Amino acid sequence: MKSKIYLLSLIFALFVSTTANAVLDEGMWMLDAINKLPLNEMKKTGLELTPEQIYNPNGTSLKDAVVSLGGGTGSFVSPNGLILTNHHVAYGAIVSVSSVMEDRLKNGFLANKYEEEIQIDNMTAQVLVSMKDITDEVLAEVKDDMTAADRQKAINVKLREIEKREKGNSDFECRATDVYAGVKYYLFTFEIIKDIRLVYAPTNSIGNYGGEIDNWIWPRHTGDFSFLRAYVSPEGKTVKFSKDNVPYKPKHFFPISTQGFDDGSYQMIMGFPGRTFRYRTAADVKVAFEEALPTTVDLFKTRIEIINKWSKKDRAIELKYANRVRGLENTYKNSLGVLDGMKRIKLIQMKEAEEADFLKFINSNPELNNKYGNILSEIDKLINDLLQYNKKRMMLMNLQSTDLYRLAQRLMSFTAVPAKDSLGKIISRTDADRAPMKTFFDAVYKNYVPEVDKELFTALLMKAAELPQELSLEVVQKIVKGKTGDKRESAIRKFVDDLYGDTDLRTKEKAEKLLKEDDDDIRDDEFVEFANAHDKDDAIVKDRYAKYETQIGLLRTKLMEAYMKWKGENLYPDANRTLRFTYGTVKTLRPRDAVNLDYVTTLGGVMEKETGSEPFEVPAKLRQLWEKKDFGIYTDKKSGDVPVAFISNLDITGGNSGSPILNGKGELTGCAFDGNWEGVVGDYHFEDAMNRTISVDSRYILFILDKFSGAQNLLNEMQIK
Repeated sequence: MKSKIYLLSLIFALFVSTTANAVLDEGMWMLDAINKLPLNEMKKTGLELTPEQIYNPNGTSLKDAVVSLGGGTGSFVSPNGLILTNHHVAYGAIVSVSSVMEDRLKNGFLANKYEEEIQIDNMTAQVLVSMKDITDEVLAEVKDDMTAADRQKAINVKLREIEKREKGNSDFECRATDVYAGVKYYLFTFEIIKDIRLVYAPTNSIGNYGGEIDNWIWPRHTGDFSFLRAYVSPEGKTVKFSKDNVPYKPKHFFPISTQGFDDGSYQMIMGFPGRTFRYRTAADVKVAFEEALPTTVDLFKTRIEIINKWSKKDRAIELKYANRVRGLENTYKNSLGVLDGMKRIKLIQMKEAEEADFLKFINSNPELNNKYGNILSEIDKLINDLLQYNKKRMMLMNLQSTDLYRLAQRLMSFTAVPAKDSLGKIISRTDADRAPMKTFFDAVYKNYVPEVDKELFTALLMKAAELPQELSLEVVQKIVKGKTGDKRESAIRKFVDDLYGDTDLRTKEKAEKLLKEDDDDIRDDEFVEFANAHDKDDAIVKDRYAKYETQIGLLRTKLMEAYMKWKGENLYPDANRTLRFTYGTVKTLRPRDAVNLDYVTTLGGVMEKETGSEPFEVPAKLRQLWEKKDFGIYTDKKSGDVPVAFISNLDITGGNSGSPILNGKGELTGCAFDGNWEGVVGDYHFEDAMNRTISVDSRYILFILDKFSGAQNLLNEMQIK
């Protein structure tokens, strides 16, 4: 009887595995899994390359043209280190070199020669040199009788040891990390290019056309692209900015296609997706749906409204906060979309049903039941404990987002570690000791606006005061002393007025003078004192959450192991900012009954949306080009217009912004910049019918460069097919 049950469970597992892998276009795959994909099916829709041409660990391949740009992705599109990415990925860089007098964000920018390209501080391009599976070496350190904390500590020590060993004396950066929730571990080796310069940005009315109104929405008409360039020393070393540096020579760069495509045409993407949560449990999803996402929406909306109010008064303030508010708005709207999607597809109930099937499989095998039978209930127990303090944790984190608080917190940490000589004796600090703090001051005060920062801090304290008694912050309790309503608000406002009026952090000059004082004098500053009191409350929550993460991490590893027993090992892992490969096709979208959205938008659609004011303001020259039908070689044969953006069912998430969209020949057809509203829940569950990647069409990129900006120098260095 047992053998029959086991046989049935095995057949069921094979069925589920086959069914799961039958979904052609789902998954952000590790590059070394390409040979496991349905290559014959991919060839039928247009793939012409071999797996080795896509990813070759021992030679040049497509992956050598893809770069990580921190929170986004880019790709080399010329032999001279020219990088194509999104306007919104380069947004912070563009803002950093803009001012009211020289507003490159609003008016755009074009360097006609190398000497005109603008240095971007603190930006790097990271090129993947190699990746390898180090699972066996890492898990050799793990013993069955280890606690979760000891197990994680042993793993972390081993990961850092491997990174140090593999880096050796090279200039490379090595990062060892888990995939499949810790079932496997990989080492990624990167070349870090430290000299990045702005080459081209379209006007904001093109690069951010539609603004937040159109964000996450299809149809879309945004020319969301910009160009950067990577530089190295004449010897090819990755060094910081120098006038002597020369353009980087990539191992591979993407030719750009002007051929277009049809509905159903093959497309693929490589990029560095941020985080997905597709293997999380129903309990995890419930926390996100009922608490984490609504709290994020509430707090981010408060911050956005304050910043936008001040930005409307002064373009200088708007520029200082432009990058921050765009990030806030993006997360805010995404969170709303995820909540909407979770409700629409009944994700909690879907997960519960899936878990019921999972438990049937586990319980059908005594060995699996003994090892994994309690895994879901153990996860539920930990999550129930998290719920006792999670809102407090989120509030503490948000309070730390204002500029003066960040400065105070950094100074608090600075004084926590005294300067010592080689014998361990405490000595006076030197200018060299203070240099990192001065650099931090420069970065913060560059975009600090006292009135805005003060109002943000006040609003967040108000929000903190609304927490129920069992979640309240001690620092806030001391301010309000049990007051409610108008009296509570008055107490908070008076406290903030005094705090911002008395602290030496209110100006950069006073802060730098304070930095030269003794540690005790620094700690006596009013804002540093507040940060210290806040930190005591925060430390308790951080310690509790750190223990939770260690324990839940081990349980999620075991759950992933069990899923692999259930669905087979040919699963893609959740995204974690490592390089991934995704494939699919150009595809229309039917988001609702009787609504069928085409796969492409055109320049005519840009004109249809025009209102004459932001975010739907069309530059006069662009309108003239459209009216004259001066489209050059960039006309789409079907529409007779210039294609602007298109959608495909490629599986992406945040971090993929700026990723190259490639046809079956490995030619660039577009630059990914967004997902659709109906598909943002894809971080938790992928729906082939709803998930779409929105990309700016390569022909629109070339059209804007050529006809609108006259950027012939850039066109001449690219290989245009």
